[in-house]
Amino acid sequence: MLAAVAATLVALAGTLLLAPTPAQAGNWAATLLDPLPERLEPGRGYTVGLWVLQHGFRPFEGDLGRVALRLEDGKGGSLSFPASALPEPAHYAAAVAVPHAGAWTVTAVQGRFTDYRIGTLTVPGGLAVLGVPAPLRADETERYWPGAIRPPTAPVDPDRDPFAVAAPAPVDDPSAAAGAAGSEAAPDRATGTSRRALLVAGTLLVVALAGLGLVAGYRWRRPRRADRPSTV
Repeated sequence: MLAAVAATLVALAGTLLLAPTPAQAGNWAATLLDPLPERLEPGRGYTVGLWVLQHGFRPFEGDLGRVALRLEDGKGGSLSFPASALPEPAHYAAAVAVPHAGAWTVTAVQGRFTDYRIGTLTVPGGLAVLGVPAPLRADETERYWPGAIRPPTAPVDPDRDPFAVAAPAPVDDPSAAAGAAGSEAAPDRATGTSRRALLVAGTLLVVALAGLGLVAGYRWRRPRRADRPSTV
């Protein structure tokens, strides 16, 4: 009996530990940007190419809806730049102009999908990109984009939740923002890793406590043998 219960608890723990990551859950999209200039200046216009990829590696088949880039400065300022479809599947372009210097959170509006945080743009400066939840797949890339114009590759963060859109952190000092932007991807990866570690530790603790409880209960309910009479 105890062995059967213990086996059930172990199987449950294995199910929890091997549960799919958020990126494997489906019904989400990620946005990749075409290469940007190394340095962007305030008050200048730029044409930004973007790819809205379902599950991170293929175009959505159907009416996606409104696509745009949203920039937020962490002080209440928010700008939206609508994107227009290009000939390639899932490829769009938006005309973007950042009005003043500072750190801007860049988020993609992905039509029917949840908004997707791309990274932090420091102006003047460049874009620090967050890791994508899943990599591009070579077979899908060749299928939909056999020519030279195709989605770019990006660093992968398998622990990232594609459904979460973090609020922009206020930054008052542009020079400090540059340092924060360069290390932005690391906290997200650490957060995902720490969550998985907590899940493992919590599951093992539950299994251990349940096992101890079963053993203690069995010993408490087990009838004690009568003391044998002593012989002289």
